[in-house]
Amino acid sequence: MKKIIILLLLFVGVSAIGQQMGFNYVEITAEENAEKAIAELFDSYMEGKDRKSGNIFLERLRHGGENGRTHRIVWIWELDNGGFVEEPGENESKAFWRGLRTLVDSWGEARAGRILNVRFGDEEKNSSIHIWDIKASDEEAFIAAQNTLVEEASSAFEDRLVGFGTYDVNTPNGATHWFLVSGKDVNDHLSLYSALRKEHENAFSKYFKNRGEVEYAQDFMVKRIKTY
Repeated sequence: MKKIIILLLLFVGVSAIGQQMGFNYVEITAEENAEKAIAELFDSYMEGKDRKSGNIFLERLRHGGENGRTHRIVWIWELDNGGFVEEPGENESKAFWRGLRTLVDSWGEARAGRILNVRFGDEEKNSSIHIWDIKASDEEAFIAAQNTLVEEASSAFEDRLVGFGTYDVNTPNGATHWFLVSGKDVNDHLSLYSALRKEHENAFSKYFKNRGEVEYAQDFMVKRIKTY
């Protein structure tokens, strides 16, 4: 079931689904060389469990990670329709979190918000994600400009995840919104930015002109390791 849901999401956006999506994430500093053990713990806990909606992601923090944080755990779901179809037993859940705590050196920031606009891509092909935290003055203008850019420069965005949303709980550095794009690796991200400026100059210029006033707060990259 999980694979079917993910495959469907590759080809439809949130607006097409017709449901408002939320996200919640927490940053962690994993014990040295604990990534594999954390992934195996998640594999064991998530095996055979279907979610009502959305996914859980385990991601490695790359460029821009702060305070020694190494990973983050991300939950996304349809608002008012989250969680497991059948909730795991109390003892199983306690054992999972107890096991995770033994693999985590320290816990960092937790933030939550909404996903306002998204175009899903090929996660296996493009598992590196560049995220910008921003102050955006006009949500609707940003969404319209983003959609137009992706459409007019479609060859550059093929198989890439592109998204935009809000920070509503514990905003980072005063940012109100975020936007993201996925790629294969750092080189692929840099090639995308170069192609947008050189091969899609008109569409790229129109994007900056029409998206409304934007102030950058910070940016960082993550590598998606696991999807549940």
